[in-house]
Amino acid sequence: MRKVLLFLALMMLATMQAKVVYVATDGSDSAAGTIDQPMATLPAAYKKISSGDTICFRGGTYLITDDQVMKKDNTYAYVFALEKAGTVSKRTCVMGYPGERPVFDFSGMQLNGKYRFSAFYLGADYLHLRNFDIIGVPVRIKGHTQSECVSARKGSYCIVENIAMHDGMAIGYYQTRGKNNLVINCDAYNNYDNYSEGDYGGNVDGFGFHLQQTTDTDNAIRFCRAWRNSDDGFDLINNLAPVEIDHCWAFYNGYRPTSDARDTTTFQSAGDGNGFKAGGYGMKARPTKCPAICPQNYIHHCVAFRNKSFGIYSNHHLGGCRWEYNSSWYNRSNYNMVNRKSDEEAVDVPGYGHILRNNVSFTFTDSLNGGNLINCDATQCTIENNSFTPAETAVTITANMFVSTNSATLFSPRDADGNLPEMTFMRAKKGSVLAQRQMGWAWEGTD
Repeated sequence: MRKVLLFLALMMLATMQAKVVYVATDGSDSAAGTIDQPMATLPAAYKKISSGDTICFRGGTYLITDDQVMKKDNTYAYVFALEKAGTVSKRTCVMGYPGERPVFDFSGMQLNGKYRFSAFYLGADYLHLRNFDIIGVPVRIKGHTQSECVSARKGSYCIVENIAMHDGMAIGYYQTRGKNNLVINCDAYNNYDNYSEGDYGGNVDGFGFHLQQTTDTDNAIRFCRAWRNSDDGFDLINNLAPVEIDHCWAFYNGYRPTSDARDTTTFQSAGDGNGFKAGGYGMKARPTKCPAICPQNYIHHCVAFRNKSFGIYSNHHLGGCRWEYNSSWYNRSNYNMVNRKSDEEAVDVPGYGHILRNNVSFTFTDSLNGGNLINCDATQCTIENNSFTPAETAVTITANMFVSTNSATLFSPRDADGNLPEMTFMRAKKGSVLAQRQMGWAWEGTD
């Protein structure tokens, strides 16, 4: 109740400067859009706002239909095309009412099978999405194709916060353009396309940054989770500008979804299944998309657990990435630093130019276990204070060094603001050698 009262006070203050239009499942598009007379759909509410205004959704499930599509081109149907920019002091917002959780269900959309779907399109600067679920985004086209829950294809300085993207056929968050965007406290899970290319389910990542301009800098994703996506958890292939991945969790990717999204026992293979695929430009002949200065992606304080393929993966990058304070366990290999030899030669070589500091790898005898670190040329990398290398400072990791090895804790529910409780999985125990050496994803909270 206190949060609701605070929100209403803030909304009253905001109305002095910007309009707030309300939408509810029992609303009407002919209504005024006030909290007592809400509208029914986002497209109708969007016509009422100007740049810097807010659309606020009450709780409930909104069934999205073909007639709500706001924009199309030859390839995509941009269902909710958000193209009214805000400013640094007054963002254009689409948000859920506090204490309630709107759910946008796109599963009924068809458009005669002619389009890829972009559920929410970030087409302007200073937009803010907050506090709702996106479910059921479909794929209706055969062949190598995709749909997306949130498509960042133009806007900069946007915030995507506390959004859950799940139980559909689409990529969660997908960015190709824009700078200084922040994705925070979001989850992408149980997403699987079993239609476009059969049962394989490739091309359905939790989060993908594939920036097409070298000026698309300072994009970051923080405190996000990706699990049960049929391809990769986090994918940075073909980036022309660096991305930061901070305090994120990737687990159970590369497998088909389950009826219970918190299932820890059922594993049916699907797509690639890497936890953090942080770079690369493919292994075809020249030319690659790599710019003159290869971007150094920064992945830190992250956890990769039981992904079908590699946990932390450089994906044939043409330069080094920076990997610090990460924890990886139960992947095919926990850290794979393989690089492409050069732009001219599409040959795999041990990784060069990487920085690996304060990382933890936990291995044991198991069919899925392929080692701590593979495909890394230590003479061409900076490797300091990891549990696995250099050899003179390596640590033999045991389960009792962690507060918890119970993977069920990875599903801990978020609070109403999207924050997670203190995550205990692979958190170093106080007094352990990992805490003393400041290794692993959670070293800040240990001593």
